[in-house]
Amino acid sequence: MKKITIIAPKSFGYLDFLIKELQAHPETQAVYINYSSFHYQYKSVFDKFKNLLRKTFLKKNIKDIYKSQEIFRQVQALGKQDFIIVVRPDKLELDTIIALKKYTKNYYSFYFDAISNFPEKIALIPYFDTVFSYEKKDVEKYNLSFSTNFIYDFDTINQINPECKIFNISSYDERFGALEKMATYFKSKHLDYTIIIRKEKEEVSNLVTFTQEYMPLKDVKNYLLKADVLLDVQKENQHGLSFRVFESLGYKKKLITTNKDVVHYDFYNPNNMMVVDVHNIQIPDAFFKTPYQEISMDVLYKYTLAGWIENVFHIKPN
Repeated sequence: MKKITIIAPKSFGYLDFLIKELQAHPETQAVYINYSSFHYQYKSVFDKFKNLLRKTFLKKNIKDIYKSQEIFRQVQALGKQDFIIVVRPDKLELDTIIALKKYTKNYYSFYFDAISNFPEKIALIPYFDTVFSYEKKDVEKYNLSFSTNFIYDFDTINQINPECKIFNISSYDERFGALEKMATYFKSKHLDYTIIIRKEKEEVSNLVTFTQEYMPLKDVKNYLLKADVLLDVQKENQHGLSFRVFESLGYKKKLITTNKDVVHYDFYNPNNMMVVDVHNIQIPDAFFKTPYQEISMDVLYKYTLAGWIENVFHIKPN
């Protein structure tokens, strides 16, 4: 029996698919500790004020300390693991990162963002046996292990009068300007599209749809399946492939992406994937009119959950 514990913040449902796939193996016990669910409750106004002083002068936050302590308590209760995997270790107390290592034979971390976005993660690399990253430059520079995201789901739908031709959902961040440019282009070409932006502050736009709520992955799937083309806009310093790329493969959808590196992957097919420059958007009409060309499972396997699990945990499919 291989015991695996994944310690990570809220993943919008992506890690739930991974846990479910791991648990489907009869010889595997998998646990997901979602530390976004741990919320410290102040005992009093004085407690809150004391934490303000702690954050100001000691750079310590009692909420982070509580989160780390709760993680350690749960791992202690689970006992020795074959694998412990920490996502976003920069969100945990260093003492906890160090202490967790004695509870596993294989201590891993996944850096699912460019290190340039969170440079504090550089100092944490030596504390793990293996650190995985989907950023090729980070892998080379910091001697990490390369691993892409994964195709978490396969599905198709009989598309008759789909609700939208092009679909994207994103959080409000530095990509918003690029998304507006894409929306402006689609509108000028009279292309049907839906771009949903999650932003905490209420806002209205004639180019995109704003929402203040997180959309569950099962609801996002409804949009993904009914679209013909998925839109993927990357952060400027991000070259690793987002989940949108793998959704396009799993759901057999065409992809418009700003990520130039996608052309270097073996699943790349110019009929299915269009790389664009947001400063000079040019998409031939033929891209929208030709059918999706299926990619063989021989190519896709290593990007599936089963292939990903085999690569990381050395567990072969049933």
